[in-house]
Amino acid sequence: MRFRLLNVLVLAAVATGVFVGVAQALDFDEEDPAPPHAEVGMVYSYEIGTHAGCLPHRLVIASGALPPGLSIRRIDLDTHVVEGVATEAGTFSAWIQLLDCDNKSAETLFTFDVWPRRWGIATAALKAAAVGSSYSATLEGTGLPSDVTWEVTSGALPAGMTLSPAGTISGTPTAARSSTFTVKATAKEKNFGPTRIDSKQYTLNVLAPLTAKLSRNIAEANVRFSTALLGAGGQSPYTWSATGVPAGLAIGPDGVVSGVPARSGSFTFTARMVDANGTVKETQLRLVVRQRLSIATKSLPAAAAGRAYRAKISSQGGVEGKRWTSGALPRGLKLGATTGAITGVPASAGTFRITVRVRDALGAVSQKTLVLRVG
Repeated sequence: MRFRLLNVLVLAAVATGVFVGVAQALDFDEEDPAPPHAEVGMVYSYEIGTHAGCLPHRLVIASGALPPGLSIRRIDLDTHVVEGVATEAGTFSAWIQLLDCDNKSAETLFTFDVWPRRWGIATAALKAAAVGSSYSATLEGTGLPSDVTWEVTSGALPAGMTLSPAGTISGTPTAARSSTFTVKATAKEKNFGPTRIDSKQYTLNVLAPLTAKLSRNIAEANVRFSTALLGAGGQSPYTWSATGVPAGLAIGPDGVVSGVPARSGSFTFTARMVDANGTVKETQLRLVVRQRLSIATKSLPAAAAGRAYRAKISSQGGVEGKRWTSGALPRGLKLGATTGAITGVPASAGTFRITVRVRDALGAVSQKTLVLRVG
């Protein structure tokens, strides 16, 4: 009976020894690891626990590879984490080797499925800015609904401009130049979802300042007039509008100012130009509307036959670039086309009715008949 009991105790001891040996074998906590899926751009973290053997434990890649962007880091004596942001979709397998302090080892196959990106930066490029003009552009994302924070991680925005955490680039640039910078977007999925990250490099061109002027700035009351707003800087073509234009005139989106000014005077109006990038510039411009062209001379001084004669006919109002013409003049006299002066030596006496006509650069015409007595 004692022999049988001894055998039973021996067998029990052996069985217990075998059990303890299996329980203490160096190994991974998960017998058949099933890592959660990763995703391109998603912040990923997967803990790998290990047990038995002597501490500390360390993990190395024996063969295969982790997804690009992920790596292994030890967080305590027997726990590691696979973490990072995957950069490539696909299925990646790696034999991960566990080593204890005595270099005893165990290996297990880990397979990581990486899904394609499900949130990313959607804005492909930035519109150009112009020196001295207010600028605003909002960066956009696409994909799963998320709360997004934006920041510049390298390079710099143009001087005078900033990027808000909400993704709006704004300000008034102070110098014409190109700036290249990288923007990082951190998107926290709504309803307690994971965090995703995307980055994109942009180049923001700051163009020469927008300027505006009139092709001609002198008009004439009650005479049809046309001028054009001339733009420079920024990015053509330009779209135009204006406020405070003199009565009788109107401006088209192409920048043509036309009409018949109702009254004379000096007028200041505000021209608003918008370039092809949406940059806006308002400029104060001056337009002078002169009085309607007329001949001011009321009569001609008398002349004497055979003696040199000169009389200047004067005008008022109108626009410079005037040209004078006349009907028949007494023999020996002529009218200066640009001076308006009648000069020469009249050949014979008599009383002559002379019709003179002046035309200015806008096409306005004034005509008057004057009497010239030659004694």
